[in-house]
Amino acid sequence: MSLPATHKGFCIISRICLNAIISFTFLVSFLVYSQEEYPHGPDSDKYEGIPHGTVTKHTWESTIFPNTIRDYYVYVPAQYKPSEPAALMVFQDGHTYVKEDGDFRAPTVFDNLIAQQKMPVTIGLFINPGHDKNMPTPENPWRASNRSTEYDDVSDTYGRFLLEEMIPELKKNFTISDDPKKWGIGGISSGGICAFSAAWFFPQHFNKVLSHIGSFTDIRGGHAYPPMIRQQDKKDIKVFLQDGSHDLNNQYGNWWLANLQMESALKFKGYNYKFVQGTGAHNGNHGGAILPQSLNWLWSDVVPELADSGVYSFPNDNENKVMMAGETFYFDDMELKTVHLTNASAPISLNDSQNERIVIVKEGELRVSVNKKKKTIGANSVMVLLPGDKGSITCASTDATYYTMVYRSKRPMDQRRGKKDGGSFIIDFDDLKFKEHDKGGIRNYFHRATAMCPYYEMHVTNLNAGIKSHEPHTHKASEIILMINGDTEMEIGNEKYTAQEGDFYFASGNIPHAIKNVGSEQCMYFAFQWE
Repeated sequence: MSLPATHKGFCIISRICLNAIISFTFLVSFLVYSQEEYPHGPDSDKYEGIPHGTVTKHTWESTIFPNTIRDYYVYVPAQYKPSEPAALMVFQDGHTYVKEDGDFRAPTVFDNLIAQQKMPVTIGLFINPGHDKNMPTPENPWRASNRSTEYDDVSDTYGRFLLEEMIPELKKNFTISDDPKKWGIGGISSGGICAFSAAWFFPQHFNKVLSHIGSFTDIRGGHAYPPMIRQQDKKDIKVFLQDGSHDLNNQYGNWWLANLQMESALKFKGYNYKFVQGTGAHNGNHGGAILPQSLNWLWSDVVPELADSGVYSFPNDNENKVMMAGETFYFDDMELKTVHLTNASAPISLNDSQNERIVIVKEGELRVSVNKKKKTIGANSVMVLLPGDKGSITCASTDATYYTMVYRSKRPMDQRRGKKDGGSFIIDFDDLKFKEHDKGGIRNYFHRATAMCPYYEMHVTNLNAGIKSHEPHTHKASEIILMINGDTEMEIGNEKYTAQEGDFYFASGNIPHAIKNVGSEQCMYFAFQWE
């Protein structure tokens, strides 16, 4: 039965009014509560040494959503190669995610995480909501006339729009993986529930969901998702939710309670999910601040499982302990452990044709040998033993403790390079010159190539109380900061850690980092890095 023209007109007006109300509510909340800040961390900043992708802007007229037009943006990482299928991540309200100085700064975050190997090489598709071509272009993209129709509807329509229109258009120019584990989708507010709907109706395509302040409320039936999750068969999707306790509470529902209901349902059904709770309102402050951590978690199952950047604590009672082990950015395998000896301990012979080793004396004295060279060395002295060379370690004091790091490069071993740059060596701390500067001082140990590392550098820094060595910066090399004495705090990515004497920090390649002396006296630490 056809509807009367007046009824059709009423339906159109109602749809436009609802879209306007939802957009206005979001915009007002966004502006009113924007004073509550969650600061961005270093992973949301640009760095000269990090490869930068490109963002291009395009326009699309949809047939699934008739008479609508929208802008969209495509991010292509610098590492993209047409011969290697890239992962894909789609964002709704694309304008807010690509904004360079906005809450999310997604292209910059993608640059950083891809360089750190915390995300696969990923094409980003950032899509604005559609707008009626017969209406004036809105001054603010949040006011697009078709936003609520597209985003809040609990149906497969928007997913079909992506799968039948937008992604095929993208595939005309880029090689995209068809593995659902390498497809993610995200959005904010109504864009958050839209992302969930796309994955819910098409889990065979979209495995990963990122929802910021998701509108799982009764705008167009979104409040039904928690019981649907509980009652229907579990789908193969991975879900990250973020919301704040001061989110919206209006005629459509309570956003905070709705997200709690989503969490409860996902937990009940055994989904792989994470819910980060805050105290913020209906805006992108919190979601933007934690975007790097969110993406890191979502993509963790499709990138190499590398040893964590962070702090590693010295063992109690000088016991022998493996402090860190596993694959790293440049090493197939690496193990750093402590060894405690007494004058009754048997000499330790070293001869390994496959691995390289560095020994750092923590306390006491050791009598060490490298091939035919022998020397007694004390605290903060170092020995580096290349593969195939012979060495030995004997306790030369009542007792002694040292660190030893054994490692094997992902690159082919190059004995010729290592021998050309001096081969195995011993460095006595007492032979080093101290160079004072305005922040403290430095002792340079070595800067050379070895069989395993084309670049290998070590120094010891003295850092004055209460200051940073530098602001967060990046370099290709992985780095260990090993505390000799003092109390420090270190930013590594978006996390902060503390360390004292004997502990060490590990910062993987390309991750922003900075150390600060938080004690009342000068601190002292090793810094050694490699590629």
